[in-house]
Amino acid sequence: MEYAECPVVSPARLVVKYGDPASAKCTSDTPVEMGWETTQGGTGLTDKEVKFLNWRVDSVTDWTNNPKCFTEGGQCAKQLDITVYKLPDRVSFSYRKYPDPMVEGDQYLLQCLVQNIAPIGSLRVTFYKVNTTGEQTELDTQPKSKNDIKTPGNGTYTLDFTPSRDDDGAQLCCSAMLDLGPEGPQPPPVMESDRLNINVHYKPQIIMSPGCFMSITEGDTLSLNCSAKGNPAPSYDWLLPQSAPNTMEGRSVVTITNMVKSHSGEYTCNATNPLGHSTWTVNVEVTGASCQAAGSAMVAVLLLQLIHWL
Repeated sequence: MEYAECPVVSPARLVVKYGDPASAKCTSDTPVEMGWETTQGGTGLTDKEVKFLNWRVDSVTDWTNNPKCFTEGGQCAKQLDITVYKLPDRVSFSYRKYPDPMVEGDQYLLQCLVQNIAPIGSLRVTFYKVNTTGEQTELDTQPKSKNDIKTPGNGTYTLDFTPSRDDDGAQLCCSAMLDLGPEGPQPPPVMESDRLNINVHYKPQIIMSPGCFMSITEGDTLSLNCSAKGNPAPSYDWLLPQSAPNTMEGRSVVTITNMVKSHSGEYTCNATNPLGHSTWTVNVEVTGASCQAAGSAMVAVLLLQLIHWL
């Protein structure tokens, strides 16, 4: 007896969301008795020879369903490649020591938890950083695993992260993308975690200073600014020449009016917070009045004397 060619199942691959309807068609070039063997919507052999037989269910609820089209006597059988998927109930992001502040240079373990998703082997997880201007940077993407479990499960993904001072005030988050191939929903569904604001502590760094040397004329006012950036906000200490008045304790700016030559010397600022300190020193030289200024003063004196004689 010569058997007809085996039937063809279309579509060859089916991706369906859990609880949604699903259907496929089994087709033969020549009439043949055929049926569907499956845990949902199965049918026995047809009473007569047919060229096609449909399979349909109103709601797919079997994660491991493998519908198979078969012909009389079992000479031919064709299985439908079906993937049942479910979006995660929740995607959450956390890191070690949260909500305590991060410290610049320390390493932290970021964690992305994807809950109740299927199939977990089609999951891609991406970690993101969003800076204070809203610019988003991808930190890492972890590819699909080789896990072939079809039923829903939880996935935990981790990433080492070392913050810098530029990350202070930024946000961290993660996203879960279910990549089910071209037969799946397009674009692939993505679910994001909430964003966590990060507070990064770092030692002070002086960001404003007039340089290492400056010259000022006797009688003028000296103003030095050694503003520093740090988290927590730094405190300031000044070390001034012995004869200089120190009236600016704990402030980033020191101001001395009516400078005299004895005020010359090194002015040192120290910005400090619990993580460290930053120091800046400027050498100040107080010079006498310029020749032009002295000459002008002499002319003024002579004019006054001339007026008096007249």
